[in-house]
Amino acid sequence: MTPTPNTAAYTVDIDPLALELSVTLRLTGDFVCDGMQLVVPGWVPGDYDFEPYARDLFDVTARDPATDAPLTVTRDGWNGFRIHGANKDVDIRYRAFAYETDFGDAMGLVDSDYAVLMGARYLFCPDYVGACAVTYGGLPDHWTIHHPSGATRDGTSLCWRYPSFEILLDTPVVIGALTIRERTIRKVPFYFAFVDKGVGFAARVDAFVDQLTVAVEAIHDVFGLFPFEDYTFVLSLNPQADWGLEHLTSNMSGLGPDVFVDDDKFANGIRVCAHELFHAWNVRRLRPAPLGQLSHHLTSGSFTEGLWMAEGFTRYYEFLISTRARAYTPDQFFSAVLGYYRHLTQQPAYARVAATDSSRATYLNHAKYPGRVNNSIDYYDKGMLIAFALDTRLRTGSSEWTLDMAFRDFYLEFFGTGSKVASDYVGYTTQEVVAFFNRIEAGLGDWVGALVNEPGQLATPDEFTTLGLQPVYEDTHHLGIFFLNDGAPTIYGVADDMPAAAGLAPGDVIEAVNGFAYTPAALAWAASAPEDVTLTVRRGHRVLDFSMTPRPGRKITGLTWTGDAAQADLISRWLGTDFAPAQGQQFPVSFYENFHGIESMV
Repeated sequence: MTPTPNTAAYTVDIDPLALELSVTLRLTGDFVCDGMQLVVPGWVPGDYDFEPYARDLFDVTARDPATDAPLTVTRDGWNGFRIHGANKDVDIRYRAFAYETDFGDAMGLVDSDYAVLMGARYLFCPDYVGACAVTYGGLPDHWTIHHPSGATRDGTSLCWRYPSFEILLDTPVVIGALTIRERTIRKVPFYFAFVDKGVGFAARVDAFVDQLTVAVEAIHDVFGLFPFEDYTFVLSLNPQADWGLEHLTSNMSGLGPDVFVDDDKFANGIRVCAHELFHAWNVRRLRPAPLGQLSHHLTSGSFTEGLWMAEGFTRYYEFLISTRARAYTPDQFFSAVLGYYRHLTQQPAYARVAATDSSRATYLNHAKYPGRVNNSIDYYDKGMLIAFALDTRLRTGSSEWTLDMAFRDFYLEFFGTGSKVASDYVGYTTQEVVAFFNRIEAGLGDWVGALVNEPGQLATPDEFTTLGLQPVYEDTHHLGIFFLNDGAPTIYGVADDMPAAAGLAPGDVIEAVNGFAYTPAALAWAASAPEDVTLTVRRGHRVLDFSMTPRPGRKITGLTWTGDAAQADLISRWLGTDFAPAQGQQFPVSFYENFHGIESMV
């Protein structure tokens, strides 16, 4: 008997008034059978959280196309359904509420003025993740459609054919009243698709795109190639669009409403976009094992120890590329690196958790949670500092290597010059990373391996000294109380090896310091002195007092230039900008930004 060809064809209609999608799916092939499973992904690559993505699906029905007879549909597990009575051919219909901003960059959304459509809202059969087609319908007359590369369009129709469900999942389709800027960069088209606008948009959007173009060129210069036919930045100014997710030939980045009226927000927008674009090489193509075989892990997750390089090196380059693009100054670059060191090493978990272990636990620790300061580090942060340490060692050593050169060669060796991910691609291992750097310099890979596989180990202040930037230390005291972003006086974390471990708990709200009303300045002053401190906190329905004695410590409050002309020239070439400080010039270290939130300790 001739096997039935496997096909999957979607028709997706948009209702911008109800903020919903209507989806019809025709599945054909031997995988269509009684009791077959349909699911949506339980996670999306780049967003390491298991999520209830099937939550907003409703009116799920199925029919036999030959007889039009209804088939029984039952829920199955976390994000799935079972179709009973199917045989080689089935029609599935369902609707989905599609305005969930928390899921926006992972699933897309339908707004009254635009839609971003992604495969995460489409049911699929885990037994068939091959070629599929999507026809996009129900568009208002004034809406346009922008489709990144990765699929083939059927003539002038609104049907696109995808090589696999994984490619569909990795390709956001942007539809609506869009504003699109286009630039050709190193002979490759780049599209900057704004789904909405904000104050200052008309005045500064072109300046933003121009500066982002410089960042794009700087990333190209690291790798020496673009691994795509074209690329799209999907951009929003909506403050609810907390976007930051990479895709194969595009990314979704939230810029915030003040990006065109606040110079700091403007620079931050460049950095966000640089981070996500860098992922087009590092993560979307070059991947740590077993992330290469994503289609086999869309419901179960993919556990890897290599996110310290995949995400951490990307974080390092987001700041470096933004500096080369003149969005940041050299002192901001060094302040950011030092800020990551200070914020990571102040946590007890720094001395307890290795970067590889943190990576394996990404589905547990990717989102911040109370208590993490004692038991979890951010592999983004540790990986960023490892990249800085590696770049410093290479640039100040006897060879002519830089991390740019090494990472380009690593990319070419472990992925190649193509654009597509082979179906049997698994990804690189930490052992292969170690071996690669050992080939560059004897013992270099082993040194990287220790930084990655063991807790602690960072020597960032010494690396600054090697560059001619002498850290300035100040003696102080600490309690070990952590706050997240602007969350004070609500306690976010309590270091279990610091004086604050006297009964204080995450979620406690500080009401008084030594019997007087709480202010941030009062707490900071009391915590920095050697005298006993009594904190009054509200915990639910109780008011409690806890006494503790601040512990002596040191903190880095600045960087002083003690280097020579050769070191200044090295830094100029490294950062791609002029760097000629006066002897004894002190650089502030207050600049620090982190996508995942800023944890401050008193």
